[in-house]
Amino acid sequence: MATHPISIDSAGGEYMETVLVIGWAVKSGDAVKAGDLLVTVETAKAATEIEADRDGWLAEIFFAEGQEAPVGAVLGTIADEKPIVGGKPIAGQSASTAPTTATAVESNPREPVASEAPSSIRPPGSRAVASPLARRLAAAAGLDLAAISGSGPHGRIKKRDIDSILAARSNEHDGAVLRTPAAAQASPVAAPTLARQTVPVVLIHGFGADRSVWRQVVPLLGPGIETISLDLPGHGAEAARPASSIEEIAFLLSDRLEDMGVGNAHLVGHSLGGAAALALARLGRLTVRSVTLLAPGGLGPEINAGFIAGLARATTVQALERWLTVMVGDPSALPVGYAQAALRQMEKIGNRDALAAMAESLFPDGTQGFDLAGALAELAVPTRFIWGRLDRVIPVAHAVRAPGFTAVHLLDGVGHVPQIEAPALTARLITETVRSAG
Repeated sequence: MATHPISIDSAGGEYMETVLVIGWAVKSGDAVKAGDLLVTVETAKAATEIEADRDGWLAEIFFAEGQEAPVGAVLGTIADEKPIVGGKPIAGQSASTAPTTATAVESNPREPVASEAPSSIRPPGSRAVASPLARRLAAAAGLDLAAISGSGPHGRIKKRDIDSILAARSNEHDGAVLRTPAAAQASPVAAPTLARQTVPVVLIHGFGADRSVWRQVVPLLGPGIETISLDLPGHGAEAARPASSIEEIAFLLSDRLEDMGVGNAHLVGHSLGGAAALALARLGRLTVRSVTLLAPGGLGPEINAGFIAGLARATTVQALERWLTVMVGDPSALPVGYAQAALRQMEKIGNRDALAAMAESLFPDGTQGFDLAGALAELAVPTRFIWGRLDRVIPVAHAVRAPGFTAVHLLDGVGHVPQIEAPALTARLITETVRSAG
């Protein structure tokens, strides 16, 4: 059986050595048509969609979501015939190539060999060489790449270099060394932090989005924090299972967490996901350790009904882009190609009707059809609000309804999506909430 490679050699002339795989639109064994979206990758500047160049079947995926791939590497293959399922590798490139290549890209030993030892001195005016993911993380954290010595070949800055700097910054902030076994033995106070979280942080996105909206925040969370990003009913991977009420959403999310074996969790929810987090806590089937809410729904009737309808009904990139700019304080905060990628994803999973139906039932007559103020007041765990002062979707005035035990952070220059507009600060505040739960 003949197979054909899926790869990317460049992105609009942009200088790059690797790309970050953001998401596959199809899974192994799925039939594809020429022109179908296969995978979205991210460079230092933009998201790029890779389409099928022929009809066939997706045979293999060599780089999973979240992995970096060298430019020109084979990301996967398209087969002329339907692949045989059963664990037998498909003729062509061996499936064992993927893990080996992926490991070589991002999991090199911490100590580079002598021939690749990084130099702390970069010639004046030279360009800092960094992976796309490292550039994005550095920008989010406000780090100057020119001041960072990379551990990759020829001093290339990798994700691990950014992680090390952020971890050191966190240690300095906490006033203790958190990663040394000796320190843990000497100081019983440091032990709970060293053990970190066996209890996961469950991230719940807002209406019209999907779990990928957290991808800028997750890498910036504190060391040892485990995350689970859920798709709301009717969204993303759950597109075929919509819900008509906030209670139904809570039950469906609870069922999925139970299936995963999750009985304790820190909840983080944005917008409708914030309302879902409160409903999930009220349901009582899950032991909630802390709650962080980003511009949550359920605290008042007001909502931008035009925005909700626009997200659900948009059929062109131009229309969707106009509505997406409503949710940010500064339109430049949206990644290049965001609207196009979002529309293609909506068309691929076919959930436009499901979103419209959910919008009608959850937001009747342009209002929030659910009240979670009581559920918020009943919380007995660390609770935090993060809200942009420029929010044009849910009024920031709703934040004043937070109970006295709630920490409230109002962010200047930020709109409805702090996880996109201020990912580093959002990650820091989530981490602080989680740590405060002990």
